[in-house]
Amino acid sequence: MWALKHSVVAVVVAATLLRSGEAFHAPPFAALPSSAAAQSAMSSRAGRATGVAVRMQVEEAQGGRREALRLASAALTTTLFSSAAGADSCTRADCQPAKMFVDAEEAERKKDTVSMPGLNPKLQGKTVSRYPDYVSTESGLQYKDAKQGKGESPGDGDRVVIDWEGYTIGYYGRIFQKKNSVVGGAFADDPGYYRFVLGTGSLLPGLEEGIKGMKPGGVRQIVVPPGPLNYPIDDSGHKRVGPRPSTFDGMRALNFVMENKGLIDKTLLFNVKLIRVDKKNDKGEYTRGDTV
Repeated sequence: MWALKHSVVAVVVAATLLRSGEAFHAPPFAALPSSAAAQSAMSSRAGRATGVAVRMQVEEAQGGRREALRLASAALTTTLFSSAAGADSCTRADCQPAKMFVDAEEAERKKDTVSMPGLNPKLQGKTVSRYPDYVSTESGLQYKDAKQGKGESPGDGDRVVIDWEGYTIGYYGRIFQKKNSVVGGAFADDPGYYRFVLGTGSLLPGLEEGIKGMKPGGVRQIVVPPGPLNYPIDDSGHKRVGPRPSTFDGMRALNFVMENKGLIDKTLLFNVKLIRVDKKNDKGEYTRGDTV
């Protein structure tokens, strides 16, 4: 729109120049003598002088119009190029090239997508699933309390004991850890509880965030999106950052998703029950908390 506006102005200026005979000292075409009168005048010596003067007058008029067209063309070219240059440096949304400008809504959509390595880099991946009955945090974590607990919530430095189960909710909802029940096969044995110290980096960042607001006895469903809240890609054995599946089948199911570079959504679902919170006493020793 900005370049078009300047182009219209240039055309108007060119038309004005063409209409102005005085600017080029050239009389209108109607004022010029006819070619027959010119030939008659040139039949004599005095007439030849008159004919030369007439020809010079005609050439002056034509040259003036050629000069007008040249100036109008130059003005139009200058306007178009200056407008294009201005568009490149303009920071307003209405004068940015479409391929370079990303509107606010598009930027928001990009923040709300799951990255998938198998897709073309220009594509953002699949849209994050949002559950209306879940609480969404600034980090992208989602959680829902199935049961409220009692007592004091854990903080950094506390030893926390949980019972948990995990699902690859972004890929067929396959289970990789079953909580406190028999499901057959390699899951036949009760895996027991998982213990860790909060704030030491030994737990999945998404789970740490979700567990901090719980109380003993509470049960919470936590949806962890791909990225920094999830398992790190350089710890395939899950020994540095847990929780680690307690069975071979569970480890294989989790790693199939986490290590896959195709079109797989690495979103995970954790069902967590907070068993107890152990706090340190004055001697720096952990005191066993109450189990609800």
